[in-house]
Amino acid sequence: MRISKPLLINGGLVAGIAAIAVTAWIVMHPASATNADATQLTSTVQQGKVTTGITASGNLAALSETTAAFSTSGTIASIDVSVGQTVEKGQTIATLETTDLDTAVSDAQTTLTNAKNSLTRAQTTLAEAKAGTTTTDSRSGESTTSVSTQSVNSAQSSVEQAQTTVTEATRALTTARENRAAATLTAPIAGLIVSVDSAVGSSSGSSSGSSSSSSSSGSGSSGGSGSSGSSGASSASGGTTAATTSSSSSSSGSSVATIADTSAYTVSAAIPEADIASVQVGQAASVTLPALDDKTVDATVLNISPTGTTSNSVVTFAAIIKLDSVPENARIGSSANVTITTATSADDALYVPSAAISTDASGASTVQVVGADGTSTSSVTVTTGLAGDQGTVVTDGLTAGQTIVIGSVSNDTSSSSSSSGSSSSGDSQGGMPAGGPGGGSAGMTGGSGGGPGGQMPAGGGNLG
Repeated sequence: MRISKPLLINGGLVAGIAAIAVTAWIVMHPASATNADATQLTSTVQQGKVTTGITASGNLAALSETTAAFSTSGTIASIDVSVGQTVEKGQTIATLETTDLDTAVSDAQTTLTNAKNSLTRAQTTLAEAKAGTTTTDSRSGESTTSVSTQSVNSAQSSVEQAQTTVTEATRALTTARENRAAATLTAPIAGLIVSVDSAVGSSSGSSSGSSSSSSSSGSGSSGGSGSSGSSGASSASGGTTAATTSSSSSSSGSSVATIADTSAYTVSAAIPEADIASVQVGQAASVTLPALDDKTVDATVLNISPTGTTSNSVVTFAAIIKLDSVPENARIGSSANVTITTATSADDALYVPSAAISTDASGASTVQVVGADGTSTSSVTVTTGLAGDQGTVVTDGLTAGQTIVIGSVSNDTSSSSSSSGSSSSGDSQGGMPAGGPGGGSAGMTGGSGGGPGGQMPAGGGNLG
């Protein structure tokens, strides 16, 4: 189709005018203008208890462990417990073969009987020696009694020796009977059998009692703000340590079984030397058990080692934490996370997020308080106290419920030059002079919808 010359000229004029208009619009309304707005973050002044503490990790341990061993030698005839079994104090754990022990009792009894008979004869001889010998003069008929000192002394010595033999025989019989009774080993405490250390047919050795000990290991780090107000954490790298407290009698026999006293549980936490000064016996703590769905149990600091342990140039001190109650289904050796409360505020203390407090070079602290209009703010000088896990205590300057500024977040938003302030998707054709049928913001690269018709220079559409 032929296009007339006037039509071509008119089309060119339209295109030129459109280009000039678009250029003017861009100059007057720069594209992609950035508005840097800040979103103010606020909180409120809270009232309640603020605490700070030290965190550590370790493993659950029984309050103590006691080894049960025979107090006499012999061959083990039976073991009547197994690992994992709960026993009561006095319950039979194992027995020895008793043939030799019974023979020893019988022999000791016979020896004692013979010793007593000998003593009786010696005492009779002594009595006779002391009575002396009586003779009668045949001519005068007078009787005289003579006592031989030598005979009395000899008889007295015999009595003393016989008495000694009886004493020794009595002691031997007592020992034999005790050994016979000791052929049955009973539990010295109630608890859980955590190991069986001997087998039927083995020798019991000999022992004068049982021994008990308490031990567990763990590592720890400081967390939270601390009582000094400083924040951060220090860890005991490789600082695993073992804390052992024990009380035992002399024991040389082989252990038959080990019994854990599960009436209470403990955790040993390795406290870095930088934090140990803030830990005291009797302080409250909490123990969280991951294996029991993060069950948390109240606890108390039971004791603190007076000497440190060095590992990888890190010095730590072992603190034994005793759980206040026995968790159901707790298992010895389970992982445990400990928090020791080292400082506590009053129950009704006012506190704010630590981020809300600004401190200048002179040490003065301020908080930005939001006005009643909800937008204006004013700087209020405050007096701070304990910096804890919940926030920082404010002792003066604020009241409960006030709205405070804790920070701001910058929002960078871009808008395209158009009558609507932004380009839109789809077939939107808003904006300044028409960008053609392609959609998108006129004079700019097309929006998410449309096509190349939004690009410059704008044509008036397909004139042909």
